[in-house]
Amino acid sequence: MSRKKNLRTAASTFAVALGIGFVMQYGDAVASRFQPEQEAKAPVVITPEMVVPEDVVAANSFAIPEAVIEMPADEGIELAALNTTLSEVPAPVFDAPDVLAAPDCSVEMTADGLPMAMVALSVSAPCHPSMAVTIHHQGLMFSELTDEKGDLSLLVPALATEAFFISSFVDGEGAVASATVADLADVDRAALQWQVVHAVQLHAREFGAAYGAEGHVWNAAAREIDFSKKAEEGFLVSFGNPAIENGKFVEIYTFPSGLGLRDGSVALTVEAEVTAENCARDISAQSVQIDSGQEPSAIDLTMTMPDCDAIGEFLVLKNMFKDLTLAAK
Repeated sequence: MSRKKNLRTAASTFAVALGIGFVMQYGDAVASRFQPEQEAKAPVVITPEMVVPEDVVAANSFAIPEAVIEMPADEGIELAALNTTLSEVPAPVFDAPDVLAAPDCSVEMTADGLPMAMVALSVSAPCHPSMAVTIHHQGLMFSELTDEKGDLSLLVPALATEAFFISSFVDGEGAVASATVADLADVDRAALQWQVVHAVQLHAREFGAAYGAEGHVWNAAAREIDFSKKAEEGFLVSFGNPAIENGKFVEIYTFPSGLGLRDGSVALTVEAEVTAENCARDISAQSVQIDSGQEPSAIDLTMTMPDCDAIGEFLVLKNMFKDLTLAAK
């Protein structure tokens, strides 16, 4: 909070003596300029005892025009008021400019529970604008960028009823927040995390859907979350900014299995596309899965991608997740 200070400047009291005196001398140098052909005369010195002829006075005087001061008749200002000395005039008061307080560089984070076991996560870091921040949650980690004000807002699927989150910056600054998620038992959730850009992808094919058909949910067909109505189908959210060097990425698929809408299954697979960024490189990934009301289970993966002449090909990894088995209620 900035404070405004009023600086009062005390005016010094000045005794002003106003007087007018005239000393008129015509020295040799001055006389020679205005009377070059005449002999310089001695200056005339007037003493109080002397009687000066009127013609001498007239020759050595000049008229001073009388100042005329016009004042509105209804102002009621007496001429005597004009004799006020400067010491009686109130000293002017000036407002000093606001002193800029040092910015508050503390990092703050809030977490609020939402339907579908989601959490509204907000990070405020005014001294970390457009900087990478890592979000931690139940073993998951992903990297995001704050905006130009140092803010970040996300909708994150919770993996625990008491959902705990950490935000951390490279300089060691960070914050923590938690939220209670009451409806976690109503969803099945599968999460995949990795570090190399475009290393792996999570795919969910609901009720026998073919690749590319309705019911095939992945990052190119993720579906939006609509909190205004109950979800009747699955959705996927992705985290991680590819502009961050050595960034971390997460994809999380959610299906509202607790609602018991229909019988069937959801096939969950991990696919790895061979790209210029990951070809001939070792990649690692981890899957985390929670069934309705169950503790999370995790599987780690480390593998070497094919050589770069295989760019564009896909590897399908089927054992990272268990398929979801759904039953209508």
